[in-house]
Amino acid sequence: MHKIYKYLILFVVFSFAQSAMSQSFVVHSIVVEGNDKTKSQIILRELVFALGDTLQDSQWQDLQKQSADNLVNTSLFHTAEISFKDNQFQRTIIIKVTERWYLWPIPQVDIDERNFNTWLETKNLERASAGILLTHNNMRGRGETMKLLFMLGYNQKLGFAYEMPYINKKKTIGIGFQSIFTMSHEVNAITEYDKQVFLKTEDEPIEQDWLSSFQVQYRPRHHLTHLIQLRYRHWQFADTLLQFNPEYTPNAQTDLQYFGLYYKLKLDHRDYKPYPLNGYYVDFEIIKYGLGVFDNDLDVLSFKSTSRKYIELNPKWYIAGGLIAKMSSPNFQPYLLERGLGFGRDFVRGYEYYVVNGQNYLVGKANIKYAVIPKRVVKLNWMKSSKFNTIPFAFYLNLFSDIGIVSNTQFNSPTNVLPNTFLYSAGIGLDFVSYYDAVARMEWAVNANGESHFYLHFIAPI
Repeated sequence: MHKIYKYLILFVVFSFAQSAMSQSFVVHSIVVEGNDKTKSQIILRELVFALGDTLQDSQWQDLQKQSADNLVNTSLFHTAEISFKDNQFQRTIIIKVTERWYLWPIPQVDIDERNFNTWLETKNLERASAGILLTHNNMRGRGETMKLLFMLGYNQKLGFAYEMPYINKKKTIGIGFQSIFTMSHEVNAITEYDKQVFLKTEDEPIEQDWLSSFQVQYRPRHHLTHLIQLRYRHWQFADTLLQFNPEYTPNAQTDLQYFGLYYKLKLDHRDYKPYPLNGYYVDFEIIKYGLGVFDNDLDVLSFKSTSRKYIELNPKWYIAGGLIAKMSSPNFQPYLLERGLGFGRDFVRGYEYYVVNGQNYLVGKANIKYAVIPKRVVKLNWMKSSKFNTIPFAFYLNLFSDIGIVSNTQFNSPTNVLPNTFLYSAGIGLDFVSYYDAVARMEWAVNANGESHFYLHFIAPI
């Protein structure tokens, strides 16, 4: 019995000690510094705590890091530092941010290729367009974005886009719209030998495209976003294109217009969106081409999901994995809208020079990386502006392996051997990460066919 009392007393003492170590405090006030343009409410929206909250000391470090990550991931700030001052059981939280430069008149040189590596095959500058993209981020200090695009050359483009992240008091609902007109003299008309074949017209445009959309975004929590978008698209094609590939559009139509719907559910817990090292990301997309408004037999429905996981093993070593899956309706899919692997982020590394047409696909990616130079900061003392004088950078050495398969149930040229074939690759790369979300990757990869090449990319590997 004596031993029982002894252990009971030790348990009470231990519990009291734990309670004393985890004292609570009240968020008495929040002070924001460095926001010369950004409204304070935009910053407060990203905090995972609020004025008047009662928090535990043991929680503070995690809450502090989550809030700082949220602020940096808005792409409005270079850095976000969160500290505090205590007054008994009340605490003043101090948020110090370094704002970015928000107005960018950027000269544009656009090569009409799927990625930079396919252009390196030919280095053909005849397919280049030049113009200017005017981007104004954080308009009025409320996180709004406006873009104006004007391009001449190989393709002529004229576009306008506007996005307001919040329109309600709770800052959970946002809206946006865009409209862009494109006129092209050459388009990817068909796929042969697993590569794009282009068709060109000299006098008249081979394709004219007008795209307009309106979207509503709902963000009830920091890491959860719903987006729904109504799209209208109107295509006009030269007769020569449809004669060359009658399956380019439904019923070989030279005039195609339709309404479409797009929905995306996104759960984003990455520590740094442009180049994550820790956390996870999951999304689910639904795209519907054709709502029955126009009589053109267009009826395509697709589902796509992307998931990524990032793990920090220690301050030098990291691993990551990703999975991309797409399924689409069995209805006829015109070549114009059929998207397999080789577009955007959806490709198996080592196959950058190819496109793999199909209606369904699955891709798995794996990475292990070592921080050759962990994140460091260079201060340019001769430059006064804080928007440019602090340059973070890091280098990471990567070993990677990808696998994938594309299912093609429609007509496919016998010269295309990659659809319905198991794809895999492995390689090594060096990644460079710097400020203003800059990422550059130099990779060497070998694929299942034994082909090995050097590739250059400007987005995170997974």
